[in-house]
Amino acid sequence: MRCYRVHAADDPLLGEPITAKPVPARPEVSDAFRPMSLGLEPKTVVNTHRLLHRAWEDFAAWGWARRNVVKDAHPPRVPRRGRLVWSVTQLRTFLDCARRDRFFALWVLEATSGMRRGELAGARVRDLDLETGILRMERTRVVIDGQVVESDGKTDSAQRIVVIDPLTLAVLRAHIEMLNRERTEFGPDYHDYGLLFCWEDGRPPHPDTITRRFHKIAEAAGLPMINLHDVRHSYATAGRDAQIDWKAFSERIGRSDVAFTMRQYVQTDLDVHRKVATTLAELILGGALPAASEKGASARSRASSRSQIRAHAWNEKAPGTRPQGYDLHSTE
Repeated sequence: MRCYRVHAADDPLLGEPITAKPVPARPEVSDAFRPMSLGLEPKTVVNTHRLLHRAWEDFAAWGWARRNVVKDAHPPRVPRRGRLVWSVTQLRTFLDCARRDRFFALWVLEATSGMRRGELAGARVRDLDLETGILRMERTRVVIDGQVVESDGKTDSAQRIVVIDPLTLAVLRAHIEMLNRERTEFGPDYHDYGLLFCWEDGRPPHPDTITRRFHKIAEAAGLPMINLHDVRHSYATAGRDAQIDWKAFSERIGRSDVAFTMRQYVQTDLDVHRKVATTLAELILGGALPAASEKGASARSRASSRSQIRAHAWNEKAPGTRPQGYDLHSTE
């Protein structure tokens, strides 16, 4: 299990059983007026179930429990929701609008690497090698219960290296020069946390502040509102259109499973589906079936011929009459 709580070595709570906090008494409220709780999101319940399942598996293996009782619980089904992603043109529009923003280098790095928000907030200057164009991802800054917590990454694959392209590297080089000037101007009042993205005096921005700043720029650019994490999905969709190597791409964004990357981060391309459907239909059917226009024209021609023959028969039998029971609108 991963614990995001940080305790001092001499913390008396270490080793003690976890006890629930007392709940203050509430005034009696009639059931008719008692608000119903919306509960937790299915994804949160599933994640909690997986955590407890893994923990009880260990308890059973260590002899602390007779069996894994979490197996008896059935988590809810998590519905798959389509994500709204930006096109390459929309990504460029966003970057053009953010050009004068202090964190312009952060937005460029996000758009050209698909990094997570926690990775961007925790990136350090010393982990960026401008000569080789490599950024080492070793620390992240995530938000737990409203508090910023430093972590060593989401998974083992999250501790990785990110190769930076020359264009993004030039933006980062200019960004570091700005940081050096600010460090000199503030002097002893500069708070040097070593972060790649910080305020003028070196203080780290809250990750939620980065998200709010992103939404503000997107709104000013007149773009569809998406989450900051959806830029990561937009990056993956652009990679699909560029027909990149999926194994290398999965490693680049910190995913070890290629199939998961394609399933989770790539949106359905309807144009590709249409091309596949058309190609296979032409291969299987070939010229066996006439085109719809030809089939319709042939049917109309046959109907017209039958009408002319019947009209001729009526005139031969008795002018101005028609066979009994015949429907003028029928073609048979």
